[in-house]
Amino acid sequence: MKVKVVFKIIAVFVLLVFQSSTAQPEWEPGQVLSDSVYSVKLKTCMLTPVVSLIDFPVIALNSNEQLLLQFDDFDFDSRDYMYSVSHCNADWSISDLHSSEFIDGFPENYIQEYEFSFNTKLSYVHYDLILPNNDFRFKKSGNYLITVYDSDQSDVPVLTKRFMVYDEQLLVGAKVQQATLAKGRYTDHEIDVTVNFTNVNYVNPIQDVYLAIYQGHRWDNAITGLQPSFVEQKKLVYDFEEESSFEAGNEYRFFDTKSVRFYTERVQKIIRDSADVVLLYPDYPWSANAYSFYPDIEGYYVPNIMEKSDARTEADYVWVNFCLQQKPFVDKGDLYIYGALTDWDLQEEAMLNYDERMGCYETSLLLKQGYYNYTYLFVPEETQIPTQAAVDGSFFQTAQDYYVFVYLYDYDYGYDRLLGMRKITTKGMF
Repeated sequence: MKVKVVFKIIAVFVLLVFQSSTAQPEWEPGQVLSDSVYSVKLKTCMLTPVVSLIDFPVIALNSNEQLLLQFDDFDFDSRDYMYSVSHCNADWSISDLHSSEFIDGFPENYIQEYEFSFNTKLSYVHYDLILPNNDFRFKKSGNYLITVYDSDQSDVPVLTKRFMVYDEQLLVGAKVQQATLAKGRYTDHEIDVTVNFTNVNYVNPIQDVYLAIYQGHRWDNAITGLQPSFVEQKKLVYDFEEESSFEAGNEYRFFDTKSVRFYTERVQKIIRDSADVVLLYPDYPWSANAYSFYPDIEGYYVPNIMEKSDARTEADYVWVNFCLQQKPFVDKGDLYIYGALTDWDLQEEAMLNYDERMGCYETSLLLKQGYYNYTYLFVPEETQIPTQAAVDGSFFQTAQDYYVFVYLYDYDYGYDRLLGMRKITTKGMF
């Protein structure tokens, strides 16, 4: 009996030492976080469903659905990366829940799957992580944030990514159409939503229910915090003319760097160097043109390489040069390359500068070989609201996906439950 007691004491001590020595970065309740890559050595940071690299990071609670986190590290020595998962409120602020309340398993775990790149000009280590996994499962629905950090510097995050876990208990109806108001009739999409609560009870629909609508994977222009226009018995109706309308934008542009031996459709020149340089053909604004359909993959990208079999470790990194051929903007502001290739963020390195000699806005990004979508976003100095329209116009015929999420506050546990989700699209509508 004494041996068992001693063993238990030692086990508890080891666990406490392990947790204290691998303490994760501390996020304070109420702190709002976003998708960020804090280390310049990390590239191609993706969080997607396992079954598709070109879809939104959302899975159903208590299902077989999983997410895949992957990234490359240019530090060619393998590192002991760890990760932690935080629960967030509907507005992406850190919730008050303790990890034991939303996770069944260990709150901190190592990323154990990694491989070294093979026969590439730029060496890197590729890391993979499946969520959830044998180390933990989710107990509650809602918004989540995964934080990756080096165990040697446990208080310094290297990347954060957002995702959702939903528990479908509400019936969410949604439709997208041309905007009702005349001013946006040919440029905007209007989203109307109905929420049926069936057997789920709420106290105050104005305070307890939170609606969020996303245009594809864009975090920057989400519509949130709408109050229902009608409240019926067990049913909320969100029917607005302007408040739930999005600038429809235009299709994403593309380029293909699967091969550096052959010139693909959008590649003008390839310069062989210690890191190859791919010069794309100049882009021209689409805003003055009539709408024309271009098939795209909704702003995502897929790492790939033509001559080899495993893009995860055999695809190389190349410098991709972008050139937008147009005169300087009349309004003051900044122009960015945007899409999954910039982590759905307005990154400083993706900002284009005007080259008077070439007569174009220009920049270069270091990207893994593959097939890419991208667009241009202009951010006026006055409004600070990113827009596609300044370069590529905005057309109601544009094929866009929209995601509707419905949260309900849980008074018993004090958190926002994600109880309804609906994906709608304009593809094939116009």
